[in-house]
Amino acid sequence: MKIPPILAAVAFFATIISLPAQDPPLVEPKGSLTLSGAIVLSLSNSLVLSAERYGLRAGEARSLRARVFPNPELGLEVENLPSSRSSTGADDTETTLRLGHLIELGGKRSARMAEARLANDLSAWDYEIRRLDILTETARKFIALVAAQERLALAKEGYRLAEAASAAVKERVTAARASVVEQSRADIVVAQARIEAEHAEHSLLSARKALAATWGTEEAGFSSARADFYAHRRPEAFGSLMARIGSNPDLARFAGEASLREAQLRIARTRRIPDVRVTAGLRQFASENAWAGVFGVSLPLPLFDRGQADILEALQLQGKAEAMGKAIRVQLAAKLFETYQELVHAVNELDIMAKEILPAAREVLTATEDGYRQGRFSYLELADARRSLIELQRKNIEAALGYHLHHVEIDRLIGAAALAPQSSVPVPSQKKN
Repeated sequence: MKIPPILAAVAFFATIISLPAQDPPLVEPKGSLTLSGAIVLSLSNSLVLSAERYGLRAGEARSLRARVFPNPELGLEVENLPSSRSSTGADDTETTLRLGHLIELGGKRSARMAEARLANDLSAWDYEIRRLDILTETARKFIALVAAQERLALAKEGYRLAEAASAAVKERVTAARASVVEQSRADIVVAQARIEAEHAEHSLLSARKALAATWGTEEAGFSSARADFYAHRRPEAFGSLMARIGSNPDLARFAGEASLREAQLRIARTRRIPDVRVTAGLRQFASENAWAGVFGVSLPLPLFDRGQADILEALQLQGKAEAMGKAIRVQLAAKLFETYQELVHAVNELDIMAKEILPAAREVLTATEDGYRQGRFSYLELADARRSLIELQRKNIEAALGYHLHHVEIDRLIGAAALAPQSSVPVPSQKKN
């Protein structure tokens, strides 16, 4: 089955978008705008993503800090300084120059580096979540704009039908085959249709402005949004979608957080092993004008604080991350099922509308218009046929809108590639360290 262009556009931009962190903002086109073009603009000009990139670079600095060794220490001690009652002066002074260094034991440095790496992975997932949220919101507003364009077109069509009906009534009134009351009713319907068309125009302007705001502009420069709004296809099996729910970045982030908490637990356990401080230096004896080497070792005694509180805290935070991950998965599964059912309903509604209801409603209106001119139907029957067709077309617009919005929502829930164009920021591995 052929993929509808509005969905094919979503999948197509996944192969063409690559946004380095330093790319200049893209310029909005002046003509018609596609979904892929709108998403490129939003991702390229997003201030939120720019802020997230700073966070990623800060994570790189944290990784650098985790790799470095403790700094050595240089110390100078002077002992036996002469007092006010000393008779020997400075002859008994001893000067010691020491160089000390902290030796980390228990794998503290490697555990610290692993934690920094996992923290960076978590920041990368945060970036991915923000990027997909921006992408999804842009897709929703683009689809809403296309729906607003369709509503305006329908309102204009309703206005045209109302004027045509009014013209038919006028012919019958002129021929003394209808009363002026019918003419007044027809004029009221024309006025109402004109109001609806005006309202649709205002709604369209608001939808255009809302879409342009996603890439940071106050006024929309494009002329229209281009998409095959009524094209649709059957969704893939629910089981297949459910199997891909693990790709959702929100769920993957909790898996990454659980790994980070495990790394923090390892750090807490390494603190039970005290570090050794080694010092070495030279000591000068002023009375003898002699030098001697000195050496020292210090080791904290873990009698009271053995890091038990840190270990307990890390264990609780690890358990919290794992529990939250399970809860998020259950919520995503429930939301996916609900959205999938709505999508299937929208597909069925669009099929029935296109194949049965709308063709029949158009035939009814055509037959009623002909019959009215021949005097076989009243104006009320004509107005009802027109109103019924307009209402059915309005429901068809809402069904198509729901179809595309449900598709976007499902792609967001499963982290589909169609809603995840390649970015300059690498997505972290979901493998647990």
